[in-house]
Amino acid sequence: MSAAGANSKESPGRMLSTFDRYLTWRLLHTFAMLFIATYGLYVVIDLFMNIDEFQENSLKGLTAADAGRQLELFRQIGIYYLYRAFDFFELAGSILVVISVIAVLALIRKSSETFPLLAAGVPAFRLLRPLLLTTAGLNLLLAINQELVIPQLAVQLQTPRGSRIASVQQVEPVYDYSNYMMHISGDQVLLDKRLIMGASFAVDARELSSRPFVMKAERARYIRDTARSGRNGWLLEDLTAVLDPEILTAVGRRRITPSANGRDAFVESDVTFEQLYNRGRNMKLLSSWELVQQIQNPSTGLNPLRARSLALHSRITRPLLSLLSVTIALPLVLRRESSSLIANMAVCAGVLGCSFGLTHVAIALGGSGVIEPALAAWLPVIVNGMASPWTASLVQT
Repeated sequence: MSAAGANSKESPGRMLSTFDRYLTWRLLHTFAMLFIATYGLYVVIDLFMNIDEFQENSLKGLTAADAGRQLELFRQIGIYYLYRAFDFFELAGSILVVISVIAVLALIRKSSETFPLLAAGVPAFRLLRPLLLTTAGLNLLLAINQELVIPQLAVQLQTPRGSRIASVQQVEPVYDYSNYMMHISGDQVLLDKRLIMGASFAVDARELSSRPFVMKAERARYIRDTARSGRNGWLLEDLTAVLDPEILTAVGRRRITPSANGRDAFVESDVTFEQLYNRGRNMKLLSSWELVQQIQNPSTGLNPLRARSLALHSRITRPLLSLLSVTIALPLVLRRESSSLIANMAVCAGVLGCSFGLTHVAIALGGSGVIEPALAAWLPVIVNGMASPWTASLVQT
């Protein structure tokens, strides 16, 4: 047996050979360099386009004579883009993983590092082990970032450039489908106190009242009381007008309860505080568990339900698509029918580009209701799964 053949053998119980560890390190290094380069380019472009906004917001209250003006500006810029790094990692991470794999395969092909392995009888697909393991590890980091980090940074990621923490946000009005399309809105939400200021609850359903009316209150807070009364809902404090209980139907009296002082009222509702500002609308700021809770919430409408179902399925299929893309990329970059690395890279980029386009078309169709959200998320996995064995026959041996 040749020395190359002996070196390609792993001892029992040994997971990765020296060459496997070499590929793993090279892939991690390539991914890190690509991430730093692309995020750095994003920071430069975004900062160039929005430097005036940073100066306007970060220097409020500081005069031209203050020595710390420039230091405060740099500090706000650093904090802003530090938080945005996690958002960018979520946005571009899966694409950069696949590009890193293609780059590593191209580099080892360019330097003829695959020929000794093939000459020793090691199949080209043996390279998939370290590549797939590293890809799975990077996708695990993406999942941790999405499920644990980004939900904790939701407020910081919604803070305008150069501003302090955005403790006040505009209300995103919603219809409560569990309350016969009751319309809930307000002036603004206080994130730290979890209050709606200038709350407005519009009732326009005959099931709840004999005539339409609007309950306006100085503030409203969401109360969970499932342990005692089994009711969740909003406590409206300091109503601008006294609520007349005579206009409420039997169903309305069960769901809308005026207080004894005549200035407060309790409205039973499944619309939570998070659904009334941007975090509840922006799926990337929600963990998968929060998405499941909103899907199961009876107050969620058809369109929001479709969007959340699509987002949940897409999170499940993302690592699968990444792994399948790696299995497709290897035989296309290491094609036996072509000695031109540039041609191989072009073919690989074209095939994976079509796969990327199919994914976005399917998501668009699922979001618009043309196809079911589950089918929209899993269709690219099915197509890539069929393409992977087809491209396997093209690999160099």
